[in-house]
Amino acid sequence: MLRQLSEAPGTPLITGFAGLIPFFGGAFGLALGGPVAIQAANFLPIYAAVVLSFLAGGRWTAEIVLRADAPRPGVLLLAVFLSLSGWLAVLIQVWNRPDLPFNTELTGWGILIAGFAIQYLWDRGAVRGGTLPRWYLPLRLVLTLGAVISLGAALAVRAL
Repeated sequence: MLRQLSEAPGTPLITGFAGLIPFFGGAFGLALGGPVAIQAANFLPIYAAVVLSFLAGGRWTAEIVLRADAPRPGVLLLAVFLSLSGWLAVLIQVWNRPDLPFNTELTGWGILIAGFAIQYLWDRGAVRGGTLPRWYLPLRLVLTLGAVISLGAALAVRAL
């Protein structure tokens, strides 16, 4: 897998890893506590939703480009579902109140984690099916693990 990652062009590697900085920074900010944690609790889920929408939008676009005459509805619907799930996660985190029957903030973190996991599995299938290049899978794995670990840390910190 590392050999395939070494085949990746430099720009996707650099921009992909740079995209992890806000994930790690947000999780670290939450762990610090105080006013920094409040800001991190606001920006991290929004950033995660934007990235999830970006990834899903890329798959939506690829489907339109590769199958212009007959795009598969399931692919387009899954892309829209993943994109909207990120925004739903942000919305329910904003609406968290003590009188609700469950903690919507923690649920929002869980939705984001699930969204990234589903997106990775979907991308894995596309690489294996030849839609995406081989080097994309190890890159997506590393980037997905970075995002999921950061979001999981955020969930753990906020659950305490």
